[in-house]
Amino acid sequence: MKKKLLSLLVTAVLTASTLAGCGQTAATVQDSTGEEVSGTSTDAPADNKEAKDSGILRVSYPTGNIRIAINILALGKGYFAEEGVTVEPVNIGGQNALTAINGENDQLDILCTGFVPDLQAIGSGYDITVIAGTAVEGGALITQKGNAEKYQNTSTILDIDAVTSAKLGFQRNESAWVITRQYLLDNGVDAQTIAAIEDESEGNVLYFEDETALAQAVQKGTVELGFLPMEYALLYGEAYDLEVVTAAGALQENYVCCREVTSTARLTEKKDAFVAYETARIRAFEYYRQGETNEEIRADVIKTVAEYSGKEADYVETYLYGGITKYATDPNTKGIIKYVEAATNSGLLSSAGIDFTTYDMKQNIDVSAYEQALNNLVAREPGNEFYAALLEQFHSDN
Repeated sequence: MKKKLLSLLVTAVLTASTLAGCGQTAATVQDSTGEEVSGTSTDAPADNKEAKDSGILRVSYPTGNIRIAINILALGKGYFAEEGVTVEPVNIGGQNALTAINGENDQLDILCTGFVPDLQAIGSGYDITVIAGTAVEGGALITQKGNAEKYQNTSTILDIDAVTSAKLGFQRNESAWVITRQYLLDNGVDAQTIAAIEDESEGNVLYFEDETALAQAVQKGTVELGFLPMEYALLYGEAYDLEVVTAAGALQENYVCCREVTSTARLTEKKDAFVAYETARIRAFEYYRQGETNEEIRADVIKTVAEYSGKEADYVETYLYGGITKYATDPNTKGIIKYVEAATNSGLLSSAGIDFTTYDMKQNIDVSAYEQALNNLVAREPGNEFYAALLEQFHSDN
């Protein structure tokens, strides 16, 4: 079973899959170049004909990406339609998506992945507003199998001296290093020491273009400690005799990963649609969480995401419920501010057009649609403990 699952993970991560829907009708939308791409839309249930029509939102659903599982569930289970918003998936991401959000036409309204590119776009003058969350944490520190204890400490999680003296490897935008770097600063490592670690000419760090090359370098010993997204850390663990030293989330719990972003103009123009959209997502998040204890719901979640994404069910189950990633719909303003500080300290945003050390990031966060959606759900189901807990979390984190 282990070998089968590894094969599924390799196939899922290294190859693109086509979108496959269940109970969905084909739709044709355009990407930022004007070319038509395939998407799916879900018709409103027959017994919900009186649902409010809040309009259309075009949302980025990158092909095969299951980090957007909550959105996939909201679409596949018909929650968007039930809440009165028509969601049209668009296969577009990255810079093209950010450009489309700032475009004059309705090519794209919402992007759900990649927070660092969002910040870089803000630094370049784009109108980008964070409205909600997609996922949190998701990074890992890896080393050769049998070496993890060398970098661990029962009181401080990491052995600071061992980490700062090791040869490190990561990609330039890797959040696991951003979080670790801030952790080192918070635990007494001075900025000059970290600057020396990051200096390629000193030989303390190697930068890699892709995850496979990094994992192979750790396997060979060229790099002693690597930083990867958790899904890649687990993927390559068996293939290259590697093990996880710690999850980056242990260094900073619930650090923000993918955020949902739009533009101020689109949020203002389509506010009702955004509220309905977030309402459906919160419902989908609840359904996903119910799958943690309810086997029937869990099987349905896995089936829905697998059929839409084209991934194997075993891979989807491991990804969604195996500790690879953590989902959270909350915008988490405090977490965003903390992550921007860490990313700025790491130099990750040094190429941005603005100085994030003095920039007020709060002007690019608007939690109003999410808050209204959550309040509506609490009022609709006053006895729902899950919604009540989310509302308490919202007031704490925002």
